[in-house]
Amino acid sequence: MFKRYLIATVLATTLSVVVSMLHAQPQTAVQLLKEGERLHMAYEFERAIEAFSRAAAASEDSLLTQRAEQWKWASENGQIMSRYVIRPTLLAYAVIPGKEFPLYYDLAPSGQWRYPPKELLEHVHDDGKNPLPILYRPSVDKIVFAARDTSQNTGWDLYTVWRTVPDTPQASDTADGQDPNTTYWSPPVRLPASINTTRNEMYPVLSPDGNTLYFCSDGLPGLGGMNLFVSHWDKDLGTWSVPENMGIPFSSPHNDMLYLLSDDSRYFYFVSDRIAPKDSLMLYKVEYEPGPVTIHPQSVQELREIASLPLVQKVKSGAVPVPAEPEEATLPARTNEREQDRADSVLQKTRAATQHYAELNKAVRNLTEQVAGQEQKLDELRNTYTTLSREEDRQVYANLIRDREFTLMELQQSLRDTQKAAQAIEDMFLWHGVLAVPPQTPDMQVEPAETQANIPRFTPVKQKQGTWDKHVFLSPAPPPPTVDLTFRIEKEAVIVPWENEPMSLYYRIQLFTLSSKITPKQLRGISPAFEVKVGNKYVYYAGQFTKYAQATQALTTVRRQGVHGALVVAFYEGKSLSLQEARKREAQNKTEPEGIRTYRVYLGQDEVSPQLVAAVTSLTEKDIIRVEKEEAAHFYIGPFNSLTQAQELAEGLQKKGFTSISVQEDF
Repeated sequence: MFKRYLIATVLATTLSVVVSMLHAQPQTAVQLLKEGERLHMAYEFERAIEAFSRAAAASEDSLLTQRAEQWKWASENGQIMSRYVIRPTLLAYAVIPGKEFPLYYDLAPSGQWRYPPKELLEHVHDDGKNPLPILYRPSVDKIVFAARDTSQNTGWDLYTVWRTVPDTPQASDTADGQDPNTTYWSPPVRLPASINTTRNEMYPVLSPDGNTLYFCSDGLPGLGGMNLFVSHWDKDLGTWSVPENMGIPFSSPHNDMLYLLSDDSRYFYFVSDRIAPKDSLMLYKVEYEPGPVTIHPQSVQELREIASLPLVQKVKSGAVPVPAEPEEATLPARTNEREQDRADSVLQKTRAATQHYAELNKAVRNLTEQVAGQEQKLDELRNTYTTLSREEDRQVYANLIRDREFTLMELQQSLRDTQKAAQAIEDMFLWHGVLAVPPQTPDMQVEPAETQANIPRFTPVKQKQGTWDKHVFLSPAPPPPTVDLTFRIEKEAVIVPWENEPMSLYYRIQLFTLSSKITPKQLRGISPAFEVKVGNKYVYYAGQFTKYAQATQALTTVRRQGVHGALVVAFYEGKSLSLQEARKREAQNKTEPEGIRTYRVYLGQDEVSPQLVAAVTSLTEKDIIRVEKEEAAHFYIGPFNSLTQAQELAEGLQKKGFTSISVQEDF
């Protein structure tokens, strides 16, 4: 009895230990994952990467491992993005409702918020239950908007439409033709895969000239949440450039959305939930700098302080960059008067350079405005010139245009020289680890030294929505009908293009060979019919069969239709094949091609950098495939049926700087 009791006790103890071990393993992985998330949100990216790596290694749950890998990728992005950041000048802030928050952006006078019309959303298969407002600028001939294909349950994607003239009659046409007061928009086109990902791209904003696109995404390389991105229109290629993350502090591990530059280019807005109350967002108003100075944070604490966009800032009277410590602490140790004088000289030169940098920044802004003004006046003169008929008037305007062009060239050269001088000072500051912030001018209201300045809070007004009266959004062309390859007799024959032929074995009925085309009516309803031009002749076939018996049965029907010279022919690997060989292959069940070569692009092993992922998505829609081989992870793109396709992709990646890319043959 005692032995039985002892055995039962040992078994129970052993079982409890095993169960506790089984439960401890996933719990440890979960704890590591949570610790990594905490570190990531605190901008301690290096430690977060270590925690996520350990979580992935400790977990046997594939979903948890995948989540840890995704977080690790975001932390690796954070490591890269935190090397150089911007310390912006925060002008004001406001707390706004999270619902319909775009309507709290003031777009006057260049634009207006409008919700997408029902017919536009229907064109992209969006059910319209949660529409996002569209920024409409009358001066821009295209619109970019966000929508979801709810029929496929996809994320938010960006689409574009542009002003057009329809080539078919529209319901809005009058008796005299198209209504001149109606604006017609093209069918929507989805933006390329370099912008749209499998996740969400939202809140697009086009610049007033239509050449810069701002949007937010949680699918492109970023810090984990919605990050802000910018893309530029490439006129030569006719497409948008690969998006660039706008960086810290505008992008964060939280959700940052809807970047909008003011009409006068003096400030911009964006929203974030990083410190916002529940169901609300923080709307930031930030001073716009055409060429902002980037700095390298000296510590995680400094990075965290910059990224938090503090609503309370230290202000020092008079001055240059506000360091965390008194200025003397940043100078070399002063052991004698000579070193004292040298340190004072360094400080004086830094202040002088900062003052000069501020003057150059002001000059850049003024010159930019002058260049824009000259360009506008030139456009007006050129437009007027085209309307003149008298030669004397045309000569006068030609002289005016020439003078303006010379003035514009001089201004542009001055602008380039000034920007170059400012950049030289920025480079000097970066080299010496100095933050270049223009000194405060006497007219700026500052508090006494070492005081706290609260960032002012403003109260935005919810804007009214515009309507789409007199706007027509054209529908996309209907997709081509699916080809029914079922052999049949119709009232009128259906002729199908000879394309996308299968590589496997199949049979067709050759009807006749003629020197000229025939009409569907002459085919006596035999469907589907195929037309192929061979030299100066037209060859007509019918049907597509995988079995010889099916083809001979259809042949009887064809001959009953009066085509007595019809016969069965066979094809294999895209080429004609004798019936004897075809029937032999069919009997041996060798109808599929053997040894067809495919190709793949080899990216490397162990890991794929975010930069390479971005380059791949900009060039192809094919996914990156991970293959475990010889205890290492290898990454490929493919397969490609054509060697040329694989080589073109490899060359495109090599041109972007990824020289180790290669093409491999895959059987």
